[in-house]
Amino acid sequence: MTTLVIDRTTPINDILALMGAPRARIDVDKGHGTIAPVIDPDDYDNDTNYLCAIPGMAERLIKGMNTPLSECETVPAECFHV
Repeated sequence: MTTLVIDRTTPINDILALMGAPRARIDVDKGHGTIAPVIDPDDYDNDTNYLCAIPGMAERLIKGMNTPLSECETVPAECFHV
């Protein structure tokens, strides 16, 4: 994946060249060490954005993603309400 971090000094041609590339990521440097990703509407995931809006949830999701399967609990199938 190609990542381009842009700020107000990034040449527009660099940004435009990456916009149509597959698996490209464009991040906007907001200053003060904060980065904001530019999200393609096709990749926009309402559930993830909703969950990440809950205080502390993003950190818990990341912790869960980084937990090895061997350390995960087994959840009985009846706990899932599909």
